[in-house]
Amino acid sequence: MKIIQGVQCMKGIRRYAVWGILLVSLVLFPGCGTESNNVNYTAAIEEGREAVREIMEEIGAPSVSVALVDGERVIWAEAFGVADREAGLAATPQTLYGACSISKIIATVAAMILVDQGKLSLDEPITTYLRDFSMPLDERYRNITLRMLVNHSSGLPGYEPGSVSTLPFPEYASRMQEEMIYQRLVYHPGSISAYNNEGFTMVENLVKAVTGESYPDFVRRNIFEPLGMGSSQYQNLPLPEESCARAYEGETVWPLYCFNVYASGGLFCTAEELARVGMMLLNQGMHGTNRVLSEASVAAMGENQRLGTFDPVPCEESRYGLGWDTVVQPALGAVGIRGWQKAGDIPGMYGTIMVVLPEEKLGAVVFGAAGSMEKTFASSHAMKIANRILLRALVERGSLSEMPDPLSEDPLPILEVPGEDRANYPGVYASSFGICGLRYQEDDSITLQGFDGTDWTPLYENFKLRSDGWYAADDDPVTALKLLTASGRRYVALRRPGVSPHYSFSTLIGERLDENAPPMASVWEARLGETWLPVNMDLSLGYPEKNTAPGMQLGALPDLEGYLRGNQILTQMIPPSESRLDGKFLIVPDNVRGMEDAAMEIWNGQEWMRLGSYLYRPLSEVPLLEEGERGVSISSQGFGEWFRLPSSGELSISGSTFWFLYDAEGREITSGTIGGTLKLSDTHAAYLLLRGEPETAIALNLTRAVLVVM
Repeated sequence: MKIIQGVQCMKGIRRYAVWGILLVSLVLFPGCGTESNNVNYTAAIEEGREAVREIMEEIGAPSVSVALVDGERVIWAEAFGVADREAGLAATPQTLYGACSISKIIATVAAMILVDQGKLSLDEPITTYLRDFSMPLDERYRNITLRMLVNHSSGLPGYEPGSVSTLPFPEYASRMQEEMIYQRLVYHPGSISAYNNEGFTMVENLVKAVTGESYPDFVRRNIFEPLGMGSSQYQNLPLPEESCARAYEGETVWPLYCFNVYASGGLFCTAEELARVGMMLLNQGMHGTNRVLSEASVAAMGENQRLGTFDPVPCEESRYGLGWDTVVQPALGAVGIRGWQKAGDIPGMYGTIMVVLPEEKLGAVVFGAAGSMEKTFASSHAMKIANRILLRALVERGSLSEMPDPLSEDPLPILEVPGEDRANYPGVYASSFGICGLRYQEDDSITLQGFDGTDWTPLYENFKLRSDGWYAADDDPVTALKLLTASGRRYVALRRPGVSPHYSFSTLIGERLDENAPPMASVWEARLGETWLPVNMDLSLGYPEKNTAPGMQLGALPDLEGYLRGNQILTQMIPPSESRLDGKFLIVPDNVRGMEDAAMEIWNGQEWMRLGSYLYRPLSEVPLLEEGERGVSISSQGFGEWFRLPSSGELSISGSTFWFLYDAEGREITSGTIGGTLKLSDTHAAYLLLRGEPETAIALNLTRAVLVVM
């Protein structure tokens, strides 16, 4: 046992508490000459413990870790639950968690260090430093600046291949930059804001370009070492044995995949170590007697970056700073306290939150691991815990007189619906939120339905126009819809309750589609019946849903010409093109993430389809695997090789990194690594996919094959 200011700190304990939640804590009480030395924060700590227990019991989270700090010390650090069931390890304050998107704060600090050193400028085009960065399909890329990369306004499209893998892939950032040659920007740089991982991945490339160091090495030397974050790391190096909180799907532990998106989501650390970053920011860039960031850089990170952009319905949860999700944290802003917040999620694995109160000199970090995909520990759960801790701490120190009351449940008066609203707003709306249909009922209420590819399902019904200009139901005055026009475009916005009951937040969820759009070109209509199979998607990950069919199809929208569904909504280019559909025509701040073009490209003499960063080949062109021996070579691009299979026979595979068998509906039957021998009649397999490193040689031998013509 180690005694720290009268509190026992237990390390390495391999047992569970009676109720399954072992509490291991480090609590440093005031009395060291700090600015809040008359506050012991016992109420805030008890509030936090109760919040953690409630969340863990509600969703079955295996572990949670919490840290509360002020500008000078760790007030409280405590871990709850079980970090590793198989190893019998309790969670402790030293347990590592995936920090998820809080990694972006570290990336921003790294970038601002280079700004302080004069090696980067916030408002200089990044092509000044990245001479080999090019997007020939969209010359607007030349306008992207570092500021836009870290405030989510660059317009860079999504890129996923290699972001998560079973083995480390430290070249992910450079590959992402190289493959931008196939894509267009989602919107004009700096015009709107929409959450974006790729901007932060580009920071990795900037760091290497101007320093010559790899991003992990630069961060370790300039951030981790000065702040004493000795456990924090990326997965370019193996994580120490039994160091991490594990996530589960029921009783099954999730593998520790490699998160190669270092700057946008790849950090592993403890809650207490990450809280030291918060302490440094609370102290205007100082850590003890060492300066990590200039005061000007800390202040710039906390400025609202959405001012001056197109933002007709400001969302309180995404008033982006530099790196921060919001510099107007809504639960605190509702009671007049300024807060900076960054959340992170890897669904089914980790949920995280970091909150800093610059004027109040308080900060909190909450990490949690998931017990299942269905009831994942999300950043919303971490946020709820952090809100309760910080609000109680503010009451305890006298900054607030009491905990805030919940929002009123009394419905507002009903207004008469203007005739122009009935004429202008019914129709189909789209964004990355989904495809929705809005219509008025005879009683002037509105209904919003969601389209799942087959049917329309009610999302919100019987919403009536209220005196605040929003449509809401009689039994829930907070959840509401707003219809508006901005820059000549029709929009629907959604207001929702926050994770704490005393505030709400609003965001645009759809732009109305043109009901008079010209019909889709016949060449695209002809492609509707084809199934497209991925060739560069890593299907070796049992994450998040291993049994989901990998193939996709383009689909039409009922009763609306001129649009197709890909991964999102698609329409014709201007002028129309037989080889590309426009997936980036919508202007919906906060909700254009994942909007991608569909483009036809010629590979291996066939017409393949690209949707964003993923490439697909047509099922109709997949060759039949014939009886006998044959060699298969994985291409230099690492594309997977697909084959149709006979209904019976014996198949031997050797040399493949991964192989997969799928049934006729595209559902995975089984998979394996390296090789194996399969009796096809026992599997009912219809398709084989082979994956491997580029230039991998794979040997196949099919005997006693029988083909049944369907």
